[in-house]
Amino acid sequence: MKERPRWVGDLITVAAVAALFGAVYLLPSDTSLAEVKRAGVLRVCVPTFYPPLVTGRPEEPGFDVEFVQAVAKRLDVGVVVNPNAAMGRDFNPRNWNVTRAQCQMLAGGVVVSDLTRSFLDTTPPHLQTGWALAAAKIPTSLEGVKVGFYAGLVGLDRIALSRFLRVQKASIEIIASAEALADGLRSGRIDAGVSEALMARQIAGTLGLQVAWLPESLGRYPVSFGLWKGDLTLKRRLVDVIADLDRGGLTRELARRYRIAPIDATLSLN
Repeated sequence: MKERPRWVGDLITVAAVAALFGAVYLLPSDTSLAEVKRAGVLRVCVPTFYPPLVTGRPEEPGFDVEFVQAVAKRLDVGVVVNPNAAMGRDFNPRNWNVTRAQCQMLAGGVVVSDLTRSFLDTTPPHLQTGWALAAAKIPTSLEGVKVGFYAGLVGLDRIALSRFLRVQKASIEIIASAEALADGLRSGRIDAGVSEALMARQIAGTLGLQVAWLPESLGRYPVSFGLWKGDLTLKRRLVDVIADLDRGGLTRELARRYRIAPIDATLSLN
């Protein structure tokens, strides 16, 4: 049997590679940024209420809402904020029932995790969260300390936190809302409050309390904006705009306006 010349195999390989690249060029181009520009509006889905990120108050709509408004202004488009009650109640973005028709962007506490990335693309983080403790004075031991716990954002490891607080022999009270946690701290009914860091920082900033991260072994979580996978032109433009706004001091200004206290220390216990 006559052996096939080697150049024939090389030609087949070259033809296959050329066909692959040709197929790529025939794919529909990404028009996500152009569609926002054409519509003249950026549609954003947010939770119905999650201060300090989303407040529902026109005069102070929330950290993330104001950030998105600044982004839309840089894009020279308007912004439509669509509240979604499912966001924030479930850690799985697939259960939020959001669609492209409702929003091109998701905000209000998108915790970047492997699960989130399996469903959404994300911008670089503009905030960081985790578990934090707020108190009039940060204790050196949690043994016997009455700690009010409000979970806040989903996606953080509550099991590890529960195990940590039990090992520290804290007296734990589950609290139903951020307002109730703030009231308990204000009245002195509880000695300390534990929540996700954005919530704890705002409560501390509003009430003039101290705030500290819980140990890093309990996790640190980046918070960003969510985008649909494949919307590359929109993502590239948003990444540039967000970085420029951050360099211009918007993140610091919004943290000050929403009384998000800085966290300079991690809780150190005996």
